[in-house]
Amino acid sequence: MTQESFDTVHISYLMIVNRLYQTGLVFVLVLSGSLLACSPPPDDETRLRQVLDRMAEAIEQHDRQTIMQQLAVDFRTTQGLLSQDINRLLFIQFRQNKQIQVFLYDIDVRLLPVAADVELQILLLGSSQWLPERGRRYQVQMRWQKLEEEWRLARLDWQPIILTPEE
Repeated sequence: MTQESFDTVHISYLMIVNRLYQTGLVFVLVLSGSLLACSPPPDDETRLRQVLDRMAEAIEQHDRQTIMQQLAVDFRTTQGLLSQDINRLLFIQFRQNKQIQVFLYDIDVRLLPVAADVELQILLLGSSQWLPERGRRYQVQMRWQKLEEEWRLARLDWQPIILTPEE
């Protein structure tokens, strides 16, 4: 076999291997895509917990728009605040705190037919520089409404948790 015919065979072999690789890769992508399409959507509790995580992340990123989009049209707090008041409160807190850290824990979700009650504790840390200068724990109660498969925050109540020396 001459060098030229060897090179031709080698190139043909590489082209076949490459085509099989591409076809195999496409097959794997199609198969994995169809498996994902067959998997059931997350349940309501999982989706609600994902919304809570996104809102905590939005607070840390100073993203008022994402937070405000999660509020129901008839949103209100037990303190009498409406969505526009929350928007102003967020604006002030974001200006005062260059860095904000949010820790959610003890999350309890109770699903209802078209709503959900969520109780949790939250630790908020804020600072104008790198190290936290302020921090506070809160007990939070929420009522979420499910509208067109999306969760919207309708009611919100928070109370500061006062730590005693034993804690």
